[in-house]
Amino acid sequence: MKLPWTPIAGVFIERLNRFVGLAKVKGSTARVHIHDPGRLRELLVKGASILVRPHLKPRGTDYYLFAVKHREVWVLVDSALHSKIVEEAIHLGLIRELKGYTVSKTEAAIGRSRIDFLLEAQGKPPLLLEVKGCTLVVDGVALFPDAPTERGRRHLLELAEAVKQGFNAMVLFLITREDAKVFRPYTEMDPEFSEALKYACSHGVQAVAYKAPLRGLEVKVEGRVPVVLS
Repeated sequence: MKLPWTPIAGVFIERLNRFVGLAKVKGSTARVHIHDPGRLRELLVKGASILVRPHLKPRGTDYYLFAVKHREVWVLVDSALHSKIVEEAIHLGLIRELKGYTVSKTEAAIGRSRIDFLLEAQGKPPLLLEVKGCTLVVDGVALFPDAPTERGRRHLLELAEAVKQGFNAMVLFLITREDAKVFRPYTEMDPEFSEALKYACSHGVQAVAYKAPLRGLEVKVEGRVPVVLS
């Protein structure tokens, strides 16, 4: 996905709350919106190099946090872009497990949840696809979640139930940095999510992980990494 705007460089100062941080941008202290619901503790540290973008719509902060530099690697933290990145990748055939599928619906209502995509392909059952953005990588291992997520656990159980109803189902972990070599659930952080993922996979839900790093003015799905459940 080519960025429709040019990111602006800045330096992170502090996180005020879940959604707002302070940063030095263009020589002045600015309030930046943080869309990613994760803790991002290893990323949002004082002095970290960041990229921000202008708001597409007026809101109560000056900029929108787009990416953070961590050990010379840019990490995309603009989680509002995840669905757009994956939708384009499906259209371009970059996700090999989804070749031949097209997006039939976004935010599909299933049980008590809304799943990111309902996909269709000729001669195949409809496929429900949930996308989970992953920013945490430790020694080459991508880990999700970086904070307990009851919502994420519920999504997995809803997908498993949908398989019983005749759907195909997949959870795609979108790793928004380039230094991951393998993916596994972060059991130490959220054992219930990890167990739900194992349960879902044992009941027909497919789990895949792809990297989508920031390169210049483009974010593109470009590398599949193994998923290890143990």
